Amino acid sequence: MKVYSQGDQAIVVSLKGAVTPTATQRLLMIRNYLVAQNYPYITEIVPTETDMLISYDAYMMMRHLKIASPFLHMKSLIEHIDISDAVFEKQQRCIKVPVEYGGIHGFHFDKILAELNMDAQTFIQLHTESDYFVSMMGYSPAFPYLTGVDPRIIVNHMANEPRVIPAGSIIMENNKCGITTTETYGDWLVIGRTPLQLFQPNKKDFARISLGDQVKFTVVSQGGDV
Repeated sequence: MKVYSQGDQAIVVSLKGAVTPTATQRLLMIRNYLVAQNYPYITEIVPTETDMLISYDAYMMMRHLKIASPFLHMKSLIEHIDISDAVFEKQQRCIKVPVEYGGIHGFHFDKILAELNMDAQTFIQLHTESDYFVSMMGYSPAFPYLTGVDPRIIVNHMANEPRVIPAGSIIMENNKCGITTTETYGDWLVIGRTPLQLFQPNKKDFARISLGDQVKFTVVSQGGDV
């Protein structure tokens, strides 16, 4: 684990190695520990796949903690967290996401099959048998980046032309899979859609899927409901 400064009011915790559920869980444990301590000078914690940005109020720290270097204080605090004893109440969940593959909702599906020289049944089987985990959130509210795509269905390019992509679209981006939560415009490869609403703006917990969750795709017929 590496801890370094990001400007005069932020610190980065970086985990070396590949993106794995264990690495993501370690970052979440550090974050949850800091949240549980309710330090008034920590203003924001933003985890990504293997890094986590922690913003703090340097002036408050120097004034109330009587310290000369907020960075060194934060660095020491992070490095002395015993992750094995950290409070990690959130159990890893497995969220099942039904998908309608191809058709009008998966407008790049047939092109991907042709490029991979693969039939639809094989592709769907490989896509639904994979165990995904949410390695990062971002782009739009409640948007999950999913790691765990089977290497046999990875396509290392984007669409030829950007277009409007509806909410609920199942997208492919190199070795990542994602689910759009709002209508967007982009060049992602779209293989299908889910009727599951992942972004629920009227609820306190607006994201149905969270960082660190597991995701399993299941097949539904055209027009299937959830």
